[in-house]
Amino acid sequence: MKKKIMKKIQKVLLILFSAVALIIFFDTKTKAQIALHSNMSYSKIRNDVSIENKKALLGYNYGIAVQYYPFRNAQKLSVINEFNFSRKGYRQNFEEEYEFKFDYLSFPILVDYSLFHNISLQTGVELSQMIDANIEGWKDTYNKFDLGLVLGTSYYYKKKWSLYIRFTYGVLPILDYYNIDDLGNFNGKIHDLKNISVALGIKFNITNEKITCK
Repeated sequence: MKKKIMKKIQKVLLILFSAVALIIFFDTKTKAQIALHSNMSYSKIRNDVSIENKKALLGYNYGIAVQYYPFRNAQKLSVINEFNFSRKGYRQNFEEEYEFKFDYLSFPILVDYSLFHNISLQTGVELSQMIDANIEGWKDTYNKFDLGLVLGTSYYYKKKWSLYIRFTYGVLPILDYYNIDDLGNFNGKIHDLKNISVALGIKFNITNEKITCK
């Protein structure tokens, strides 16, 4: 029952975010700060149960971002909505090296604060839905919805270009499995493996006009 409720909540969150994004993109009366961006990332997992010889995986993230300014009297404060494709995962060495790759549709919702004219800080959340993996039977094995906390900073160059660093800390387990003892007895369900990643990327502004919410 709890799992069904969680799935419903996840779908509602994704639908709400998608609706907000569509309103921003297709409202012809609004001029947006719209940007394309891409990054390379090192992703890994946090785990409670020991996993030997795990290593970071080289991943990626690319997509589109919309930035708007909801507070007329606080122009240093803005909100960024993104729609991204991203890859996360990890590597593990046994007798040979294996890669565990998870592909997501991600929807970061970030608050941006401008420290100086060319440097800003961002924080917020990232809602993600797993759409593919390189593991057989992944649809029946892994939790599809992921939630991460985001912290980052950007450096702007001549308004058109910016470089950014972003740290994403997953808070939901992506794997549920049963703990089985040496006698084959089930000792409860374990919720484990949380995504974690650090990314370095570049962003290209398509438009520079601010969205100012009325």
